[in-house]
Amino acid sequence: MRLELAKSLELKRDMTAVEADKLFTQGLVTSKHLFECPEPSCHAQVTCANLDRPKRLRKRDPYFKFVSEHTHGCPLEEQTDDEFRRVQHTKDDPEALPFIRDDVVELVLSAPNKRITHDLPSTEDNEGSIKRGKRMGVNEDEENEQKRRSRKRLSGLADAFIAKENFFLETAEGRVHLRDFFIRVDDRKDLSEHPDEPRIYFGKAWINKKDDYYLVRFANEMRSGDVKCKPTFFIPARLVERSDYQRTSRGALDKIAMSNPSKPLYLFIFSELPPVKDNNANYINFKLDDLTYLYYRLWGKGKP
Repeated sequence: MRLELAKSLELKRDMTAVEADKLFTQGLVTSKHLFECPEPSCHAQVTCANLDRPKRLRKRDPYFKFVSEHTHGCPLEEQTDDEFRRVQHTKDDPEALPFIRDDVVELVLSAPNKRITHDLPSTEDNEGSIKRGKRMGVNEDEENEQKRRSRKRLSGLADAFIAKENFFLETAEGRVHLRDFFIRVDDRKDLSEHPDEPRIYFGKAWINKKDDYYLVRFANEMRSGDVKCKPTFFIPARLVERSDYQRTSRGALDKIAMSNPSKPLYLFIFSELPPVKDNNANYINFKLDDLTYLYYRLWGKGKP
């Protein structure tokens, strides 16, 4: 499900992404960021991705994407959550998320089987692969190794990046090398120079508790025009309460957030779009869509 309509803050009315694209060409819409939720009581910020990319360079047509949290009770908030519950594997909806193959490698962002603690295939799949491997004359160890590579969660992909593994990812924009799929949080580029495509952003960060939610702040700054600050994002309580991962359970997050001194982390966030400057203040924020898009390691344990 894509957001069909968004309110233009420049023209003060709702429009489709197709209409926004036409008005951008005419100069009546000037920024992909100046949109918000079409619900009257909600001012969640919306970006029209790919709006400012020349048509000849586009891999996808412009589309609307929420980049900040909804006002509590907004009817579109639950619809947005339903979208991410619906997507089981990225290859089921390649326009929503990338899938990663290089013939055998796939990034899996669905909730884990609670009985499985590693990036391994199910027993049934493994048995099937062994039988197929024997028929094809493939060594069982080689077949198992191939199967381990064939399905990676975010944690497995981050570990592969840290280990400087060498393979390509098949995405909606084409083949991308593993190292280019990761973007370090720093101020070497303006946010406008980052592609409106899914990437994994990473860097040193801290998690702090605020009431029943958590605030993540990176150690390094990013810049958007004249604004330069340390990007942040929220981990909403609604995501924590339905977490399928031990590392993003309330107990685990509380332990990190309330430690004294607070523990720094190597933190990875999978984001469909780059972070954006807040329309109403000088902040730069990511939006965390699902806790399967978050991975961290304690600072000092294997530098990427």
